[in-house]
Amino acid sequence: MTPFVLFYLLVSIAVIALAWFRGGHPERLGVGIWLVGWMLAMVSNEVRLGDVRVVVALIDLVTLAAYLWLGSRYDRWWPLGASACLMLILAVHLSAALPSGITPFGEASAQLGLGLLLALIHGAGVVERWMAGEPPAIESAMWTRSRPAP
Repeated sequence: MTPFVLFYLLVSIAVIALAWFRGGHPERLGVGIWLVGWMLAMVSNEVRLGDVRVVVALIDLVTLAAYLWLGSRYDRWWPLGASACLMLILAVHLSAALPSGITPFGEASAQLGLGLLLALIHGAGVVERWMAGEPPAIESAMWTRSRPAP
């Protein structure tokens, strides 16, 4: 594992934890979408049609649609930034299909860089919401509410 991949994984795990424990409902939903897409992409990473990882490209397309829905449903800026990153990731998938000379390592590094940017945008959205004084969603969870004394 290269240092960049390790850095990507560490930042992603930190952002997932930050969004889960300090984020609002949209940030937690975004983490859920991200994790499901991530797990599905890991399982289907080697399925290729020519030079294109077709299943991963379809997962990225569905993730893009989910983030666009998230951006239209909630008053947050970060899903639109994450959607822009996903559009660029889809452009990398497309460039792998064209005779552009992009190597599989070039494709992977471009997608990792854009994935890191997506993670940082998601994390910045959590920090911005936190700085605005909105309470985290975990405070409204049913297991943290105090129960009345019998």
